Amino acid sequence: MWPNNRQNKMTIERRQRLQTRLDKIALANFEPAYTLSQQQTPTTPLVLNSPHSGNNYPPSMLAQSRLTLKQLRQSEDCYIDQIIEPLVHFNIPTIAANFPRIYLDLNRSPDEWPPELLAQRAGGPWPVTTRARSGLGVVPLRIGHSTDIYPQEITEGLIKGRIAALYHPYHTALRTLLTGAKHRFGHTLLLDCHSMPGYDTLGHPRPDIVLGDCHGKSCHPETIDFIETAFTALRYTVVRNQPYAGGYITSHYGHPAKCIEAVQIEINKNLYLDATNFEPHAGMAKLTSDFQIVVMKIKDYLNYATSLAAE
Repeated sequence: MWPNNRQNKMTIERRQRLQTRLDKIALANFEPAYTLSQQQTPTTPLVLNSPHSGNNYPPSMLAQSRLTLKQLRQSEDCYIDQIIEPLVHFNIPTIAANFPRIYLDLNRSPDEWPPELLAQRAGGPWPVTTRARSGLGVVPLRIGHSTDIYPQEITEGLIKGRIAALYHPYHTALRTLLTGAKHRFGHTLLLDCHSMPGYDTLGHPRPDIVLGDCHGKSCHPETIDFIETAFTALRYTVVRNQPYAGGYITSHYGHPAKCIEAVQIEINKNLYLDATNFEPHAGMAKLTSDFQIVVMKIKDYLNYATSLAAE
């Protein structure tokens, strides 16, 4: 962690003041917070979400960090927004973040702050999650569990500013999409789309697809059964809930009893991405086409369920 003795206090405070000024500039580069794509009134209760694919790294953001751009991009869900974007042409709404996940993580609770700041925050005591304790909260402090992003501790004002400017507008838009679909069709399904490294920490290859339903809590069993079958029919290897069972978005919005389902989809980056330069390889076209086939099957499945409910 960062030095925190009296000798360094003035240096830390100067860096924090500079970061505050730089952050105001960075936030202006991220307006609007999201890209919402829909051609007309949706004809399906399906909603697609890509909260971690933002790849805008303005100089005012990079200047705050002690890491290189290549290091910062390690946590990015590269090109997932481009993989889901063609589905807009089939009148399926999509929403994607316009800022990097390493700057603000939409797949965290807005209260997942660093423990030292939560201890000072009014209205407490506040619970400290394992992710926030590890520096992987709503404003990430680390990449992995050991590499600090910033050369000093961040401030409460920095977190509040990013949440107000980016987090709340994004989640308001996502919530509007879901409640609108539920009102129109009686139910809705959120596909929360992400990518994952091709290998785990021990160097073992991961499956092509990991589906997360919070261990059966965020969607009906038949829904995730159908999604898994759609992928395996195209010869993709699929695992459920290991190692990704679904983050904050899936657990927060997925309430089958309230007619809102959510499934997190993790796509193996090796299927489409060159990890050395973050450029898509030849597999990108096939994955995009196959993903479209899967989502169109899900759309038909949901529309059939809607028609049955209407009878």
